[in-house]
Amino acid sequence: MTRSPNNHSSTLSDGDFDQARAEAAVRGLLIAVGEDPDRHGLADTPARVARAYREMFAGLYTDPDTVLNT
Repeated sequence: MTRSPNNHSSTLSDGDFDQARAEAAVRGLLIAVGEDPDRHGLADTPARVARAYREMFAGLYTDPDTVLNT
């Protein structure tokens, strides 16, 4: 994550999102609700959910002034 001059977070860098940890958390959640995360229909779900969360939270680290003043 980089910092702007006003010390607010400006971008979510690749190093700030832990894809493997997010996938492990989703996998753990599937197991907790009684699902088999390795079954055919769920095999790619942890990666898909982690990517979705990364995209959804990407704006969290965007300085609103840079978006609203354009």
